[in-house]
Amino acid sequence: MKVLTDDIIAVIREVGVSADVSRIRADTRLSEAGIDSLDMMNVLLGIEQKFGVKIPDERINALRTVDDIASCLQSL
Repeated sequence: MKVLTDDIIAVIREVGVSADVSRIRADTRLSEAGIDSLDMMNVLLGIEQKFGVKIPDERINALRTVDDIASCLQSL
């Protein structure tokens, strides 16, 4: 599955996180951009719905950047 970082950033914007999404780039640490653990769960649920995948629980803690999420999705 080819996943673009722009697609992931669009999901982050769509789920309505409290962070300033315009500051988020592929290598930005999401926590440093203001995305807390609750926002992150909403982001991951949105990504699972948009791409029709299930991110394994054991991989969630390793998802710190948009690049991390893209790599994870491409490996599923």
